[in-house]
Amino acid sequence: MSDIELEWIDGVRVARPRGDIDAANASTVDEALVRSLEPEGEYLVLDLGETRYLDSAALDMLFRLHDRLRQRRGSLHLVIPGGSPLKRLVAIVAMPTVVPVHETLAEALGACGQSHGPQSADRPGPPGGGAEDPQDLSGDTCRR
Repeated sequence: MSDIELEWIDGVRVARPRGDIDAANASTVDEALVRSLEPEGEYLVLDLGETRYLDSAALDMLFRLHDRLRQRRGSLHLVIPGGSPLKRLVAIVAMPTVVPVHETLAEALGACGQSHGPQSADRPGPPGGGAEDPQDLSGDTCRR
């Protein structure tokens, strides 16, 4: 079972999957990420720094998530560190031509701010502020 850590940073939803994403959990990860978003659309930074493996179902999920966010006037940004085995995989499937891929979380957050203006005024973080607990994707809801 995979966990996903969710938090708000400067008004941007950041998600960090803890483990591989494959056919066994790709739809569950997708549902959890979509449930974590605001209804009007927003920016989602998916930090794959602790993910070592994505299969074709996971890649399809990422492309579909990107499309869904664009329809909602939001955007998906991926964080894949330079030494990650995922770096080559996303290059092979040309993902960086569709979804912005950054080496650090700071770069991804900066791109959200540069491309779309300040976020924190439009989309405040969760009630009470701060980071959220990791989410077990086997559950029915993601807490905010």
